[in-house]
Amino acid sequence: MLGSEIISHFLLTIIYFLLVSVFRGRFDVSLVWLWLGAFLGMFLLDLDHIIYWFVTNSEEEDSRQARALFKTKNYKGMYLLLKRVHETHRHLIFHTATFQVVLLILSFYLLTAGGSVLGSALVLSLNLHLLKDEWFDFFGGRKEALKNWLFWQIRDFSAEKYLAPFLVGASILFLILTVIFK
Repeated sequence: MLGSEIISHFLLTIIYFLLVSVFRGRFDVSLVWLWLGAFLGMFLLDLDHIIYWFVTNSEEEDSRQARALFKTKNYKGMYLLLKRVHETHRHLIFHTATFQVVLLILSFYLLTAGGSVLGSALVLSLNLHLLKDEWFDFFGGRKEALKNWLFWQIRDFSAEKYLAPFLVGASILFLILTVIFK
């Protein structure tokens, strides 16, 4: 499952940033920074699982296994462990509605304040990663799981009522950010 998820992130990132590259109309050295930011952003959110293992949920069994694998520098084993258990990681810091709102605000600031191409591409890629995960869960029959990982920080909240409007709103804002990016 994780392997196909990585491939889908990779393909979506390539397609999106190819379109961005063409519509920007600039074929200069800034493309290097654009693509570097795109690929960094594609994987940066997955650091959430490392934080889960080593900081926020270090008492969990898979966290102990990850630490043991890390001590022996068995990074392939860590990847295989993540592949097996990543869907059980529900309370991730970067995979929440709260983080996404902050990220959208930060993205708007970076894109309108004339931030670097690297930073702009990075935040666009982070947003793309989150939206891809959200829409795949939404349309893939995993709405309950989506509500659990997206809104776990918000208490006494009707996630069922606001899930679709939140995703549509975040997607529209992302499209606006894409148009703003030069």
